[in-house]
Amino acid sequence: MRILFSLTYYSPYISGLTNYLRNLAEELAARSHQCRVLCMKHDASLPVCETINGVGIIRAVPLFKVSKGFLSLDFAVKSVKSVRESERIVIGLPQAEGFLPAILGKVFRKKVTAIYLCDVVLPQGILNKIATVILDVCNLVTLSLADKVVTYGADYADSSRLLPHFRKKLVYIYPPVRKPQRSTGTAKYGRKGKLLIGMAGRMAEEKGVEYLLEALNAIDPRTEVLIAGPTEPAGEQAYKERVTKAVRRAGRKVKVAGVIPEGEMGDFYSCLKILALPSVNATEAFGMVQVEAMMCGVPVVASDLPGVRLPIRETGMGITVPPKNPAALAEAINEILNNYDSYRMGKVKAEEVFDLKKIIDRFEKIITG
Repeated sequence: MRILFSLTYYSPYISGLTNYLRNLAEELAARSHQCRVLCMKHDASLPVCETINGVGIIRAVPLFKVSKGFLSLDFAVKSVKSVRESERIVIGLPQAEGFLPAILGKVFRKKVTAIYLCDVVLPQGILNKIATVILDVCNLVTLSLADKVVTYGADYADSSRLLPHFRKKLVYIYPPVRKPQRSTGTAKYGRKGKLLIGMAGRMAEEKGVEYLLEALNAIDPRTEVLIAGPTEPAGEQAYKERVTKAVRRAGRKVKVAGVIPEGEMGDFYSCLKILALPSVNATEAFGMVQVEAMMCGVPVVASDLPGVRLPIRETGMGITVPPKNPAALAEAINEILNNYDSYRMGKVKAEEVFDLKKIIDRFEKIITG
């Protein structure tokens, strides 16, 4: 079946939303579906068209950037052609321009599935407030036109700004997470005698990096923090500067590794004692990295946020703590370090609950049915 995915950012950009849709598109392509992605050309050096891991990518050239989004006439033109040539439309939200393929899907009588990954919470400021309103309106249009709306579970849907309006359309499916593979047999990211606490994600305000760094003073003195992920995400320069200053103050106890190749993420997790996910708001709606960590036998400390707390509830592999609370974060980390084996026992359960084949089976049924 010919399936079109629409989203703003796609590979090689790295984010939870991008990785979610990439994993889904590639897994469906491996099942002989013809999958294409319509996205923005977020980097001028990228080609307009290419194929990655069996998925065709069509990048629209933007006129200019607005906050973390883009304005593009090219996207509208390419939407018409791409939707007409497809049998099913999948739209990853949040996405301001997603309403275009949604409308066209209805015009050309194609089934439209929306995948709602998170509400967007932008930093304070009048321009960001305006951007949030515009984005919410665009997402509401897409959700209204979609035949089905997929999200993580009722825990997140009930707390969302938008999803409670579409309860009859909601389908709950966990995200498609691939078990990380190791490239070597060595713990290449760790240091002997150190207890490594890891973070994996964009250097973005919703990640709450500063709260983990503040918690360091109350954690076992052998503890160090390793932060992996993009250090130049869209629209996060001010936050990066704040975190960079905090990292400098922490000295050798914190290392920023940048982007770790996907084939080495297993090596990254194998070095960790704990993965921390100290996120602060609804833009963090699940945290796929904590499932990756659990599949590698690594316990997790995560913020007690809707959606984010689900993996720990399902597996027992960690502790949830109030957001923006370094003291609670430190206490939870010390608790896991002191009772380590008991928090690792959920590894098999994690592999069962988040089994990739079963999850793709459900997506395939919803999208192609």
